[in-house]
Amino acid sequence: MTTTDFIYSIDGQDELLSISSAELLSDRGLAYGHGLFESIRYFQGEFPLQSRHLARIQNDAGRLGIRISLSRLSSALSAFKDILLKQCILSGVVKIIVTAGSGGRGYESLGANTPRIIFRYSISPSDLHEYRNLGISLWRCDLPLAANSQLAGIKHLNRIEQVLAANESHSRDCQDGLMMNVDGLIIETTRANVFFRKTSGDWVTPDLNSCGVSGVMRSLLIEDIFPLMGIYPRIGLIKISDIEEYDELFICNSVRGIVPVVGVRQFDNQSTSVRKIGKATRELQSMLSNNYSCFQ
Repeated sequence: MTTTDFIYSIDGQDELLSISSAELLSDRGLAYGHGLFESIRYFQGEFPLQSRHLARIQNDAGRLGIRISLSRLSSALSAFKDILLKQCILSGVVKIIVTAGSGGRGYESLGANTPRIIFRYSISPSDLHEYRNLGISLWRCDLPLAANSQLAGIKHLNRIEQVLAANESHSRDCQDGLMMNVDGLIIETTRANVFFRKTSGDWVTPDLNSCGVSGVMRSLLIEDIFPLMGIYPRIGLIKISDIEEYDELFICNSVRGIVPVVGVRQFDNQSTSVRKIGKATRELQSMLSNNYSCFQ
């Protein structure tokens, strides 16, 4: 189904009319946030990171008690791609939401046996190239991320922390917010993972064992892109108070790729620590785009 800005589908169907409004309103994703999602780049009629996204959905869905096969995910995504191709749409962003479906009573999900796959297509952000080329600035979010090791890493539907943080009062010259845990350790931004480079040349990214989202782009960089350059980033603890020890900083996700950070608001959120886009960050951007042209 097409709206002004989006194209929606459930299980890759052309129309939503076969599903009653009562059934949709009883979905456990809507009622309890019982589900998870992925945002995927759609480029030249293909999904370049499809296998990584679908594998993560299946794995993390299992951690939430939702059983769904890779074959069903792949088949539904293929059907949704056909909908886009019929409309001559070849690029953009597709959001995949997998919920526990309808059924059960109250919090108990007994009886909810059929997960629901919801697709939403939207055009690519207009600032993709600007952000990658010129960099962005970050503000320091006041809201801390709560610790929960059982949910850590999962991009589940309970994103109220990110919603509240993204809507905090901040300077208009900042495009994203840096989020910490209750101990003041940097975890991520409201919509991306982060990597830091020390003056020694060592790269580090925050430990996500207690909270945060372990993004597909983060894993791609750690497992494939960094090693192609002979670099093996460390996963560690990064205090917000030690941020000046790092001479390069970038955020990343599977929609925007690698985005340099050129400014970070200080503790008072009034003054900004300004930094240049480093050579190492540019080299990583080039390596990523050379292997995945959707991030050029």
